[in-house]
Amino acid sequence: MQKWSWDQLAQWGLEEDVGSGDITSELTIGESLRGSLVLKAREPLIVCGTPILEAVYRQLSDEVGVTVLTEDGQFCGADEAVAALEGPVRALLTGERTALNVMTWLSGIATVTQQAVAQVADLPVAILDTRKTRPGQRLWEKYAVRTGGGTNHRFGLYDAILIKDNHIAAMGGISAAVSCIRHRVSHVMFVEVEVDRLDQIPELLTAGVDGILLDNMSMEELRQAVAIIDHQVFVEASGGIRPDQVRTVAETGVDAISLGYLTHSAPHVDIGADWEATL
Repeated sequence: MQKWSWDQLAQWGLEEDVGSGDITSELTIGESLRGSLVLKAREPLIVCGTPILEAVYRQLSDEVGVTVLTEDGQFCGADEAVAALEGPVRALLTGERTALNVMTWLSGIATVTQQAVAQVADLPVAILDTRKTRPGQRLWEKYAVRTGGGTNHRFGLYDAILIKDNHIAAMGGISAAVSCIRHRVSHVMFVEVEVDRLDQIPELLTAGVDGILLDNMSMEELRQAVAIIDHQVFVEASGGIRPDQVRTVAETGVDAISLGYLTHSAPHVDIGADWEATL
C-alpha cells in the first residue's frame, strides 16, 4: 500500500467528518493545550490500518506525534495498546473518529480473515477474497485480507479472466466461450471458468481451461467434482460459504476457497481512544 492511498482515504474521511471545522473542540479547547491519547483494543483482534494515523494527523497538525505499538498483522489482546498519539488536543480530538473508523473497519476484516485462515492452517488450501467490496474501498479492504493472512483474488475485471455463467449463456456454451478467449489472449494467460453443475466439468477439462470455480455446490457435489477433476486443473470453491463451513469445504480437496463475507460481512471490531494526560 502506497502512502498516497492512505492520504487519500484520510482526506475523504476528514472532509466528510470535519467539514468547515470541529466547532465543539474549537469552542472548548485552547489552542495551546497539549495532551495524549492511547488507542486500545476492546476485544482480541488482528490490527490493520495503522498507516491511517499518520495520514490523518499529518493533514491536521505537524505537531502530532504518532507511535504505533502494535503493527498491522499482529494480534492485539483486549485492553492492549495499538498506538499512542501526542500533541495539540484540538487536532487529537478532531482526527480521532476518522482514524478509528478506518482501523475498526479494516481490523475487522483482518480479524475475520485470520479466523478463516486458522481453520485450515494444516491443509493445502488458500483463503481468497472476492470483488464483493464497498465501491471505492476495494484497495483497503483487499489490503486488510492480506493483513489477516488471506490471498487476494483478482482486483477487478481487468486483471484476470474468469468466465462466469452469464458469459457462457451469452456465448452459447462453455466450449465457445473458452475458445473465444483462447484465440484472443496469450497462451500464458490463466483462464478460469465458473460452473454450478457436475455435468459441466468434463467439457471444461477438454476445453483447455486452467482453473474451475465450483459455484454454490453442496459438500457432496464438491467432493464429487474434486474427484472428477483429479488435480488436472486448479479448483476453487465459492458461493455463499459461511464461516462455520470453511473447514468442511477445505476437506473436500479444493485448492482455494473464495469468501465474500470477508469483505461484505466482517463486523467492525472495537478500538477506543483513551485520554491519557494534559501536557
